[in-house]
Amino acid sequence: MPRQTTAVSARTVDSGDAAQAHIENSHRLSARIGPFVAVMYAGFALLFTYLEVWPLAAAYFACLLFDLLIYRETRRHPERRNPLLPWLWVVVFAQSLLAVYVLGADAGFQYYLLATIPPSFAQLDRPLPFRLLQAALIIAFFLACDSWFVRYAIPLYPYPEYFLATLRHVNTVGCCAMLAGGAYAQALVIKESGDVLRRVASTDALTGLLNRRRFSEIAEREFARSRRSGHPLTLALGDIDFFKRINDGHGHAAGDHVLQSVANLLQGALRDYDCVARWGGEEFIVLLPDTDVATASVVVERLRETVAGSPWLFEGAQIPVTMTLGIAQFAADENWHTIVARADEALYRGKRSGRNRVEIG
Repeated sequence: MPRQTTAVSARTVDSGDAAQAHIENSHRLSARIGPFVAVMYAGFALLFTYLEVWPLAAAYFACLLFDLLIYRETRRHPERRNPLLPWLWVVVFAQSLLAVYVLGADAGFQYYLLATIPPSFAQLDRPLPFRLLQAALIIAFFLACDSWFVRYAIPLYPYPEYFLATLRHVNTVGCCAMLAGGAYAQALVIKESGDVLRRVASTDALTGLLNRRRFSEIAEREFARSRRSGHPLTLALGDIDFFKRINDGHGHAAGDHVLQSVANLLQGALRDYDCVARWGGEEFIVLLPDTDVATASVVVERLRETVAGSPWLFEGAQIPVTMTLGIAQFAADENWHTIVARADEALYRGKRSGRNRVEIG
């Protein structure tokens, strides 16, 4: 039987995937910093209600409602872009402008504008000139608050200097907390995205098993450990019999269903420290650490019997599914490619001998 080869191609992430990933990251970031911002808004709303500074009390209650609305919209539609998120910096800008007008620049509410610059520049889907203009407006307003005209203007609600100094200290701490919290939340989002990418890069998209690349890395490590310790290590290479007939007779959806079901069956039947992967096409590979060829033969024969004896149904149709497997035990003078070649040779010897069997290489 001629050896079947499978071409492996890298999956290119298109612009739609990148945009969706950006939306998901923005939502995760918003979900992490949203509660902190809501608590801050609620605290200032209650403070200014107590002080009877009604314009700011109303403004902060409105900001709190806006933050809760963003959170609700994100939870209801996690798959699409939240149209309210880009307006968040406008809300903070308007709130800071109002606070400077009502209490004066010495209260320090303009500090929060600086905390909006990093997340604004993290919005890569927005044009760079727009982000630069936004940052320029924020910096211009922040610097204007230190100008003579603003500094000595009489605020709508004049308060003693000691009270304004206290508010300024609180706002300094609040701004630093927002920057630190935003940076930490962004770091968590980056870590989660990296974990997802690593998981995607190491697993087969159809079956969820390890892919060939990741399995090879684990196998190389196990072979080195076996060579050092002298513990036995056995490898099994299996192939679904007459898989082309399944695709031709029942359709490729049925073939995919069989591949997924066999993968689940193999993974569920092995020990926790065994390793199974999709090797390519309809081939699966199993690594059995601390297992000699005699024990492996029993384990692999049990796998073969389980596959052959399971009811395979797809859309009401019975599909006959069997596997042929080849086994090879690692020898100290071998390398990784040699043992795979021996298992592959045993597998095809089993194919030539009638299929649905286990052969030792």
